[in-house]
Amino acid sequence: MNNPNEIAQQNLPNIVIYSRDSSKSHPLKQKRQKQSVQELKAMYEQAGYSISNIYLEPFLTSYEKERPVLQQMIKDAASGLFHVVLVWDVFTLASNGEQLQQIERELTSYGVEICSSTEEFDTSTHKGKKVFECMCKLLNTDHLYFSALQSIPLSQVARWFLEDDSKKNVGGRRT
Repeated sequence: MNNPNEIAQQNLPNIVIYSRDSSKSHPLKQKRQKQSVQELKAMYEQAGYSISNIYLEPFLTSYEKERPVLQQMIKDAASGLFHVVLVWDVFTLASNGEQLQQIERELTSYGVEICSSTEEFDTSTHKGKKVFECMCKLLNTDHLYFSALQSIPLSQVARWFLEDDSKKNVGGRRT
């Protein structure tokens, strides 16, 4: 007979971590990548979750479009090996908004959710989906640079844009 803790553990989603090395040979950035992965792992394991795999993408030059580790993770998602991809921030998955949306749609089609430790969004809700879409649009603008300078999460900037847009819409018309 299973004890209640074992049953609770069985109902927890399978979680994986994805991280990408974005620095060719910068030791501080490489160290920061490893630290962020370890922090994520420790934080979620402390909360009672089990990390089933860590996908570490090595540095790729700009002409190397294939990201083999990301592709393997997506294949594993299609096989149902996990339910949640945990990243430090969404830029880890893609620095281009269109690519990020494509990755999110593909993972969602396999029943996999993206969670970020620095960005708050929930793509399972209509509002959360709108925030995520706005974040993707902002990725290709200067807003990303300015929000990073001020340590403002991109998801918060996206919410401000959506709130501002809804204030401008009155009775279905833009004012």
